[in-house]
Amino acid sequence: MGLVTPGELLTLAAQSCVDAAKLLHDVRVDVSPKGTFDQVSTADLEVEAFLRAALVSGAPGSAVVGEELGSSSAPLTWYVDPIDGTRNFVRGIPLSCISVAAAVEGTLVAGCVLDPFRDELFTAAVGVPFRVRSSGLSIPPGTSPRPLVLTDIPLPGSPHQGEMELLNDLLDVADVRRVYSTALSLAWVATGRADAAANIGIHPWDVAAGAVLVREAGGEFREIGSNGFVAGRGEIVGWLAQRMEGIVS
Repeated sequence: MGLVTPGELLTLAAQSCVDAAKLLHDVRVDVSPKGTFDQVSTADLEVEAFLRAALVSGAPGSAVVGEELGSSSAPLTWYVDPIDGTRNFVRGIPLSCISVAAAVEGTLVAGCVLDPFRDELFTAAVGVPFRVRSSGLSIPPGTSPRPLVLTDIPLPGSPHQGEMELLNDLLDVADVRRVYSTALSLAWVATGRADAAANIGIHPWDVAAGAVLVREAGGEFREIGSNGFVAGRGEIVGWLAQRMEGIVS
């Protein structure tokens, strides 16, 4: 496959994200429904097709697990979310990102998240420290007596019972923001802008890159049940994990 180190995989992933973001300046955004509560745009499809070609060309023999265009497997697998936060993106709300992660023999080793609206690139890999490249306004993360938590719980149409009660209890102990872009939320946790992120109903491409970022930045990423997670730092992570374990099977 040519690329053998996490750092080399990260370089390819990051450059592919940067190049893919250029498509968003010219792409025509048409939207189609994808299930009752979800949608897909032409931008999602074009960006994922570009990323697949760039990643497999850069690492021959690798496979891609993507949100829109299907999945395959190989010793080196890429997890691709072309636009995480499509519902924000198609309305022009700047809360979405491009997300790519690399896994070798099933272990995540590199991840990058690119926010095309703020031109921020979040990167990390095993042996490569977490880094943020930003050309916009940068405010050092502050502290607060209450932890800041990013979550989309409860999602519309969720089959899980107890999510509204969890949100109500969370509001008593934390400041809460609903971002509707899981990968971007995890990138913000990694950089210290939020103390924790938690969601239910996620897919591997939603969290793969963000999990690498959080772990390499010194935080923890916990899978909860079959489709939930909690990530971050501090006591709020354990509090959320305990509460969510009673909701997600």
